[in-house]
Amino acid sequence: MKRARPFKMLFVLAAALSAALFVGACGGDDGGNGGTFKITGNADRFAGPTPLISRFTASSKNAKGDVIYRWRFDDGTTSEEQNPTHTFARAGYYTVILDARDEDGNNDRQTFLLGAWPPKQWTEAQRTPLTKEGARNAQRVQQARTNARHREIRERLRERAREQIEG
Repeated sequence: MKRARPFKMLFVLAAALSAALFVGACGGDDGGNGGTFKITGNADRFAGPTPLISRFTASSKNAKGDVIYRWRFDDGTTSEEQNPTHTFARAGYYTVILDARDEDGNNDRQTFLLGAWPPKQWTEAQRTPLTKEGARNAQRVQQARTNARHREIRERLRERAREQIEG
């Protein structure tokens, strides 16, 4: 009989998977004079209890002139700092997108998946063996939290749009 692994492995796997699967690039070329514009971003924490505080870093390679960075945190907020710190107050999954553009218009993008969990659930997960059903259930609950947050953000955006239209 196989021994169940700690629930913590789910979070480590999610962080590794996010780094491998959610990193995408779509950049311009500088015409062969040194290579393609490329950004590299990172977060110091990909998962943890709420409030999840993550420090993000970004750097570029082969940039022409200054680089403009823009982070989108999937909670309705953004930052144009190169290395922002962000707090994810609510439990759920967050898709964080880093876009960058240099003075020649070359651009690149990187995407990260983070998981913020209720403190009690996070603490329990560190002690409880992971089962297949437990992992599925945790994922369903976490996705429901994420969907609810997305619905609230969409409603706030609709309300803002209505206010702007009505003057």
